[in-house]
Amino acid sequence: MDRIARPVFRNLMAVGALVLLGFAPPSQAAMITTLYNTGVDGSGNVLADGTSPDPHYALISVPSGSSTTTSVITSTGGFPVGPWLGDSASSAWIGPSGERGDSVPLGGLYTFRTTFDLTGFNPGTAQISGNWSTDNSGYQILINGVPASQTFMPTGFTAYTAFAIASGFVAGLNTLDFVVLNFDQDTGNPVGLRVEMTGTASPVPLPAAAWLLLSGLVGFAALGRRRVDSIA
Repeated sequence: MDRIARPVFRNLMAVGALVLLGFAPPSQAAMITTLYNTGVDGSGNVLADGTSPDPHYALISVPSGSSTTTSVITSTGGFPVGPWLGDSASSAWIGPSGERGDSVPLGGLYTFRTTFDLTGFNPGTAQISGNWSTDNSGYQILINGVPASQTFMPTGFTAYTAFAIASGFVAGLNTLDFVVLNFDQDTGNPVGLRVEMTGTASPVPLPAAAWLLLSGLVGFAALGRRRVDSIA
């Protein structure tokens, strides 16, 4: 019994300790991995010019007559990238599908929406920071339908403007809307959005009941080992 029981209880204690360590309350925030830049795939790689739709952004509101499908825009297709910020390995421009040159995009507001998931995170600890650029003007950023701020609106499409969001998050799915104002122009006027951002949040700690269960498991293993030792 000694040769068989001792390894069993020793292994049980080791497993219990590892489980407790693995579920220790997190002291540092973790990355929100479901938050994406514009114009990238699920691994963060920039998509080819003309890819449609962008897999992470949707046009949920546009002027009547404009396309509601997003499309990736890079320098491979020429104008408007050139006056717009150039290509990078982190993001690409997106706009209504089919726009190039002096094509159709109409004047008005275009709302680009991306969705991210905070399941398993404490929404009260979430933060997002990044940069955006727009053609024509950045009008508003909304978190779950609520304006995040009116103080970081892009002034043009040749440079980035920084933004930061530290409130307004909810448990589970969240929406982030970038609203772009396009100016009326006789020959049409391209619409574009470029976003690069990251986010963090603290994981939700293991519930107290689970901690009690795991602590009991380790305690049971220790008691069993003492009994085996006394028999030996």
